[in-house]
Amino acid sequence: MAGATRSQAAAGGLRKAMTRPPQRTRASILSERADSPATALRPSNANTTRSIRSPSVQPSTGLKRKERESELQPAERTNIHVVVRCRGRNDREVKENSGVVVSTPGVKGTTLELSMGPNAMGNKEYHFDKVFSPAADQAIIYEDVVAPILNEMLSGFNCTIFAYGQTGTGKTYTMSGDMEDTLGLLSDAAGIIPRVLYSLFKKLEDMESSVKCSFIELYNEELRDLLSSEDGTKLKIYEDGAKKGNHGTMVQGMGETYIHSASAGIKLLQEGSYKRQVAATKCNDLSSRSHTVFTITVFVKRKTEKGEEYISSGKLNLVDLAGSENIQRSGAENKRATEAGLINKSLLTLGRVINALVDGGPHIPYRESKLTRLLQDSLGGRTKTCIIATVSPARSNLEETISTLDYAFRAKNIRNKPQINSTISKKTMLREFTTEIEKLKCELIATRQRNGVYLSSGAYEEMTIESESRRILIEEQRAKIETMEANLKNKVQELFTLTSNFNDIKKDNESTKLLLDQTEDLLEKTDIVLKNTKESLEEESMLRKAHQETEQSLYSIGTSLISTLGKSVADADGLHSKLRRRSDLHALNKKTWQSSTSEVLNVSRMVDERIAAFQSQQSKLLEDLSAKMESFVTQELGRVDAGHSFISQAEVLFESAEIETKEQTTECRNEMNEVLEEIKILREDVQEKISEGLGGLSAAAERISGEVINELGRFHRQLHSSYISLGEEFKSVIDILVSSLRLQKEDIHRLRHQLHEANSRATGINEATMLKLQATLDEERAATETERTALLSEIKILLDRSAKTQSERLDAKVNSIRSDMEASHDILKEADTKFGEKMDDWEFQEDKIITGVLSSESTIQRKIDEDWNHFDSRNNKIQETARAVHRETEGIVNTQMEGIATQMQALDTFVMRARSQNEIHHDARIRTLENLTCTIRESYQGIHQNLDVFGIQAKTFRDKVLDENETILEPIGNLTEDIRKPLEELQSNFQSRSLTEYTKTGETPEKTQYDYPSTLPRTEPHGTLIARMRGIEEQDENSMDNNASPTIHSNRLFLSPVKSPTKAMVYQDGGNEGGRYKRRRETAL
Repeated sequence: MAGATRSQAAAGGLRKAMTRPPQRTRASILSERADSPATALRPSNANTTRSIRSPSVQPSTGLKRKERESELQPAERTNIHVVVRCRGRNDREVKENSGVVVSTPGVKGTTLELSMGPNAMGNKEYHFDKVFSPAADQAIIYEDVVAPILNEMLSGFNCTIFAYGQTGTGKTYTMSGDMEDTLGLLSDAAGIIPRVLYSLFKKLEDMESSVKCSFIELYNEELRDLLSSEDGTKLKIYEDGAKKGNHGTMVQGMGETYIHSASAGIKLLQEGSYKRQVAATKCNDLSSRSHTVFTITVFVKRKTEKGEEYISSGKLNLVDLAGSENIQRSGAENKRATEAGLINKSLLTLGRVINALVDGGPHIPYRESKLTRLLQDSLGGRTKTCIIATVSPARSNLEETISTLDYAFRAKNIRNKPQINSTISKKTMLREFTTEIEKLKCELIATRQRNGVYLSSGAYEEMTIESESRRILIEEQRAKIETMEANLKNKVQELFTLTSNFNDIKKDNESTKLLLDQTEDLLEKTDIVLKNTKESLEEESMLRKAHQETEQSLYSIGTSLISTLGKSVADADGLHSKLRRRSDLHALNKKTWQSSTSEVLNVSRMVDERIAAFQSQQSKLLEDLSAKMESFVTQELGRVDAGHSFISQAEVLFESAEIETKEQTTECRNEMNEVLEEIKILREDVQEKISEGLGGLSAAAERISGEVINELGRFHRQLHSSYISLGEEFKSVIDILVSSLRLQKEDIHRLRHQLHEANSRATGINEATMLKLQATLDEERAATETERTALLSEIKILLDRSAKTQSERLDAKVNSIRSDMEASHDILKEADTKFGEKMDDWEFQEDKIITGVLSSESTIQRKIDEDWNHFDSRNNKIQETARAVHRETEGIVNTQMEGIATQMQALDTFVMRARSQNEIHHDARIRTLENLTCTIRESYQGIHQNLDVFGIQAKTFRDKVLDENETILEPIGNLTEDIRKPLEELQSNFQSRSLTEYTKTGETPEKTQYDYPSTLPRTEPHGTLIARMRGIEEQDENSMDNNASPTIHSNRLFLSPVKSPTKAMVYQDGGNEGGRYKRRRETAL
């Protein structure tokens, strides 16, 4: 006898309407029927795989035809959906300072770039259906990848999702994650399986459905049921004979458990996960050592457009593969090494299956591993499949990451032919359930009473088939005998029935004649009543129509009156609103006018008082200032004459020093031109330094010019104190020029040295790079030859072609880099040559700047000494000379900066001769300038001594004037704020407070003449209406009688003597001549 199953679901079949079987055998039948619609019912349980077929239960013709149509429809091929998920670096990788080699464009995208290292020719870029960065959480993965697949499963497809990748990259985290729920809410770290369960039951809330789950493990190439209470039970995989050609397999003894909620499913997942094989390795502390498949099967009750109920099914396989690993890196030994070897073997077989499917090979090696046999229908079959490849971003795992990405990229090209599972009608399923339940009851009773016969599966199946055949034959013979006996009894019974019927008919005939006469009398009376009733009905109908017409007239009039009344009320409201707006506007304007009038009066009084006080104060201050100015000018004129004579003596000494400076500068310029012929053009980095130097020179010239102009203007106001300041400014000009030239020379020396070192380093780097490239090329070629000889002979042709292509690519890249280096070297030499030429121009312009500045300085000094007595007339010319110096300096600087910006690109080595000569002549110029500075300083010392008193008095005078000026400016500034601001505010207030004009809204109603009805209609008296109706009817009847034919009239006269109603009168109502003929005949009888 077949053993019982391990189903954990007791009662409750399809939710709200269907009855779930207490055992798993019928659910297995539905599952396999969903996979193969053309097969017979196949029950399965935990201990046997026998088939039970009941001859009394046959699929309906319509279902068979529907299944045949489903099988004949060609399935559209679709590619496997491939998704890549990259996790973040773990603590171990962070401690090892392992760099990140995986980059994605954002949180989610379709491309992934892999950095191959500094020695590689370039980075690798992969394109997948979806790519998720470490920032993508579990919810994003579920919504973008799994939610659409769940909808397809509910539509009737079989779907598969499996995670593939290196050990420790997050496969189990992606599939299971945090399986704990709090108050029915999932954790943020919950994986795909818990989220699928919650989403599935949420979608099935308003549907009649049934859900079952199974959880199996493949460890060391042995299958184990993780939900079974017996840990030692091993499962076997068999080809499903009914599903050959469709990649069908079945697992012997696999238990399936019905669940009523997501929590129950998660509990099963937790129980199975606790039994799963895990171990610690160097790559992962909780490394999965087995492959697991969590299967969810759903049956949903639906209705067709015609209202017929049927059952649709879908299946979702959630596969968590064990991670591929390098045994040396993971540190696996003994048992762990054996596990890793079997894991890698199964994954290698999976890769070979994928390659065979992509290449379209004649043989697909599904049987070489149990993993590929389990996934047989998901790879190239009728299932919609999605692969989630998990990778590590760390450089230490680069080799495994490349292997995983190549594996996933190859799997993208697999094409499945997904088909919707066939449906089962409700009647067929209930009939199968009833038969199976009765049979199971009998088996249960026999098992409890221990009076059954225990046979092997094969013997029991043969006995059942033979017994069914005999039972069918017996039933057919019994049915034939019963049919013949029933026919004999029917014939005898018919004879007695006919005899008795004959006698009964005679009696009935006599009684029927009597009943006929009575019925004719009743019909005559009924005709009279019916005629009266018809007349009453016609009167009532006419009265009802008259009342209905009157009611319609009253309704239209009432509607018109209500509309007119509403319009009138709205017009009255509009008039009241207008009056209220006018009143509010008048009050607002009155209030604004009163406040504005008082404000104007107050501001006017305040302005008058402040103006009077200001006039008296300013008059007094101006009188005191005039007296002080007259006394000060008289005292200081004598001192100005003494200072003028002393400055004339200092001028002679300054001219002699100027001549000596010009001679030395000319000699320095000639020697410098000879040396600077060997200097080359500056490069881009020197351009910035020289630009800064020239910018500083330009800024210094601009600052000098501004200070000269400001000092001259102050001298015009403060007389002799301005002359002393002007002397100090000339001294600062010379110091700034000297310091700027020194800084420039130092920058030039430093930059020349830096450029020389940079060129030397660049040349050395280029040579080293060329040697390194040549060595890399030789190593690559040697490694290629070594690998080519070591690989298998069956891929020798492909490797030769790849090696040739790689060699040509490397040669092309090396030649391209070599040519680029040579071109760069030539450009560098050409830039060095141009640098020497441009440097000569730059030095010449520098000398020109120095000469122009010195000549401008002497010109300004001489003009001051010569035109001291005519200062007012010559002051403008001195300012123009200072501005001309600034413009000339600025123009020269701008010209040099433009020339350097467009032509300076590279910098060459400085010639030692130019450096030494530049330092010698530079020192000579410095000494000359220092002598000139001493001479000018001694000359101006006397000026300082003679004009000290003048300076003290001028400062005292300046302080007094400034104090008085502040005293004068303070009331003026206050006057501006005290007078203009209130007046402006007053003006703005008057402008903003203008009287508001009344604005028309267009809502005021115009005078309207309303037209409305004054009388209401009423229905005429009923008597008048009836008389009118009858008069019309009588007139119609008279006209009809006058127009009637003589033949009809004669027939009515012939029939009038008949007094009693006969059957012929019924025929007269039909209005045909045949009925009249029959009536005359019966009357004569």
